[in-house]
Amino acid sequence: MSLSSGSTKKIKILFIYSCSSRQDENLRQGLEDNLSTLKNSGVFMKWCKYPLDISHFYDDTNNHSFNILNTFDVVALLVNSQLISLIQNTTFSSTEIQHILQRGKQEEIVVVPLLMREVHGWEKVLGDFNPLPKSRIAVKKSSDTDGAFVNIAKGLEEIIEKIKEYHQNLQKYRQIFYTAIQNEYPLSPQALNTLIRIKQNFELKTKDVELVEQEIIVQIEKEYNQKLQRYKQEFFKIIRITNSVSEQNREILKILQNDLSLKDEIVAIIENEVIENISLQPIRRLIGYENQPSQRIVITAIVILVTGLLGFCQSSPETEFTNLENQGQNKFDISVENIDYMKRGNDHYGRKNYQAAIDNYTTAIRVSPDSAEAYENRGYVYDKNFRNQQQAIKNYQKAATLYEKQGVKKKVKEMRHRLKRLQQKNPIFAN
Repeated sequence: MSLSSGSTKKIKILFIYSCSSRQDENLRQGLEDNLSTLKNSGVFMKWCKYPLDISHFYDDTNNHSFNILNTFDVVALLVNSQLISLIQNTTFSSTEIQHILQRGKQEEIVVVPLLMREVHGWEKVLGDFNPLPKSRIAVKKSSDTDGAFVNIAKGLEEIIEKIKEYHQNLQKYRQIFYTAIQNEYPLSPQALNTLIRIKQNFELKTKDVELVEQEIIVQIEKEYNQKLQRYKQEFFKIIRITNSVSEQNREILKILQNDLSLKDEIVAIIENEVIENISLQPIRRLIGYENQPSQRIVITAIVILVTGLLGFCQSSPETEFTNLENQGQNKFDISVENIDYMKRGNDHYGRKNYQAAIDNYTTAIRVSPDSAEAYENRGYVYDKNFRNQQQAIKNYQKAATLYEKQGVKKKVKEMRHRLKRLQQKNPIFAN
């Protein structure tokens, strides 16, 4: 999987203005001239007179102007009495400007009023955004017009630098998340905790993080499913011929498991599925399950008739087969459902929805009582986030027991280490 770079993103600024006089147009032109350095540094700038001409933003593909408007990082509003009046006037007020202001309030974009002329009460119309010049003295009222233009230019440069830094941090997180999920999938609670701290340090927005993570997860899940299929095929080749796994074959499978970075519990699910499917093959052949549909019906009918007359069993072979097949399918469905709830639990944990994470791990346990990882994860949440040591110990103990049955010695040792730490803190919980 290749990781595309987002660090070269071009910053885009939309300037919205309204000029009713030659003086206003001269002010606007003076500002544009003073922002030439921004344009030369690679910043894309677009100037639009208000009310907005929708044709400038029309998207033929999706038939919606918002799609193009949403691509701007900064919207600068050149404040004068005419612009404020037009925005207030419902005849001219458009959903586009309200959409821009709403996105600014939600910090999805930067909205910055540029005080070209002094207008009382502009904050009530546009919102309490930080204006430029920083002195809050309008350009026209300033004794130094050129100095006011320079102040605006520097202020916009600072905003652009912050946006660039944010995108760089988002790209760093993309690489960190990609590396983490490549090394371990699904991610453990410990890894999720580390990622949460990184997101907080970088001050990343939840929406941006979710887009980055989802993009990577979709590709990783595809690769992960390919790994599962590869292991399944290799195990099937071995078990189909020998009906068992020799020590030599187990070593080969272990090497493959490590190469594919598959957890022991996932491998156990795959192997059980293959074994159950193979064990059903004689029954499938007996009732003609592998034949054509018409042949299958005739053979099944004969078997049912003969066994019914002889009284060998109270239920037909077809019923017995269906029960066996359903049992095998149900177990596989349960395993898949368990993995689904585990993933949901991890996702909720990553978003700090700790109670929701607990609920999903609990459901995973209800679906698959032998899921050691579900007990471990639930114990971790109780341990690190709810500080409920009694519940943490209870879950770690159960996880240790299940891991021991599965022969996962490393995990058994880890669970015992956690139990020892908790029991030393609270001897009352020690066995």
